[in-house]
Amino acid sequence: MLYAILICTDQACAEEFEGWGQPDEFEGLLCESCGCTLQATAFSEVRVEATVTRLPRFTPHVQHREAA
Repeated sequence: MLYAILICTDQACAEEFEGWGQPDEFEGLLCESCGCTLQATAFSEVRVEATVTRLPRFTPHVQHREAA
């Protein structure tokens, strides 16, 4: 599983998001604000623990990220 930082490809929007999922699940994601394509700017591998506390998702989990 990967943790990714995604940014909107529309320079006027440039919203940032965080996402968790498999590499192929990040393709085709759209910005919630303007509908343009999201592009991953950074990836980090996430270690999955042996104990599963909930069912796996079929789409990546993406949430809005506030800029620092």
